[in-house]
Formats: sequence, C-alpha cells, structure tokens
Amino acid sequence: MDNPEHGSKTKTVEKKKTPYVKFADFLRKYRIPVLIVFGIALLAVVSVFIGTVISDSGLKVSTARLEKLEADYLAYSSEQDTVKKADLAKNLNISIDAIISRGSRPFAAQKAMVYKAKLEESGKDWNSAEKDWLTIFTTNPESYLAPIALQGAAGAAEELGAFDRATLHYKRLIDSYPSKTIGIPHAYFALGRIAELSKDYPAALVSYQKIVSSWPESDWTKLATSRIIFMKSHGQSK
Repeated sequence: MDNPEHGSKTKTVEKKKTPYVKFADFLRKYRIPVLIVFGIALLAVVSVFIGTVISDSGLKVSTARLEKLEADYLAYSSEQDTVKKADLAKNLNISIDAIISRGSRPFAAQKAMVYKAKLEESGKDWNSAEKDWLTIFTTNPESYLAPIALQGAAGAAEELGAFDRATLHYKRLIDSYPSKTIGIPHAYFALGRIAELSKDYPAALVSYQKIVSSWPESDWTKLATSRIIFMKSHGQSK
C-alpha cells in the first residue's frame, strides 16, 4: 500500500529542484541523442571553419600570384633590351598558363588571360589577341574585366582590318552594359570612325552626336565635336 507521506515528500523534492538540476537530469536521461546532435553540430562548425580557412588561404595565394604577374608584366613593358624582353615574355607565359590551368579561381584565370592578350598585342599577334579577349568576356560577362575585354577584341579586329567584326564587338559592348560603363563613349567614337571609313557618313554622324548628347563632359566629346564640324564643313552631314 502506498505511503501518502512518502509521495508527498517526493513531490516536495521535485518542486525544490532547480532549473540546473532539471537540465542535468534531462542530459542524463537523453545523453545519447544529445551527444549525437552535438557531434553533428560540431562537425558542421568545423567543416565551415576548415572551408573558410582553405578559401582564405587560396585567395591569398591567388592574389599573391596575380601581384607577381603584374610586377613581371610591368618589368616586361619597361624592358628595352630585345633578348631580355623575349625572356621575360617567355616566363610571363609560363606563369600565365600555370594560373589558368589551376582553374580554382575563375577571376584569377580571367585576369591572367588579360596579361596573355596584352602580350599578344605587344607581339602584334592580333588574331590570338582578339580570340583571347573574347574568351575573357565569355568566361564571366558580369566581371568588370568583361567590357574591357570587348574593347580589346574590337581593337584587335580593327588592327586586322576586320571592321565588320570590330563593329560587332563595339555594338555588343554598348548593348550589354550600362551607359556609365567605362569605354562606351569610345565605342561610339570607334563606330563613327569605322562608318566614316566606309563612307557611311549619316551613321558616323549619329554615333558622334550620341557622344555629344550623352557624355558632354567626356574627353571623347571633344573629338566627336571636331569630327562633326569636319563632316559638316565637307558636306558630309547629310
């Protein structure tokens, strides 16, 4: 038979338990599930930490490689000795290919390709330069390097006398990016120049007038204005 007095004492003891004691009882009762959950959470935190460390480390290494590449390119650009310049170009290409082949950092590979295209321009290898500038653009059209790459591709095409391709590259730049993007006023000016070369004076005038109306403070506006004055004085404005 139950002892009422004993039951009363038990309830009194339970009422006197502090929150800490209750929590300790809970842990003792459910220690296995709690340990499992805690272990999973700990592994998740450790994984995130390791991933962050690896990512930061990779970024530092990638940044260091790009900084060295930039320094090496500046040394190449300022070198006057032909033999030394050729050696610097060779070493630059090796460094560029090494960065591109890793492929772990898309931006690093894209930036390395910029130096590759510049080297090709320096050697007047315009076909390769146009191709590599376009590769830079297609690799990541959202990168700040992409509009620069389109200008590079257009310039290389112009050097080749491929004015149809140059026109396509310039128009792609204008159509793909906001008007405040650096290089767009130049793109309009280049289109005007190309139109003049083909004697399409109305199209040239439209391009020059676009610069004057949209970028009044741009240095390209002065050049566009001078071309408009020239065309009008030679009866080419109709």
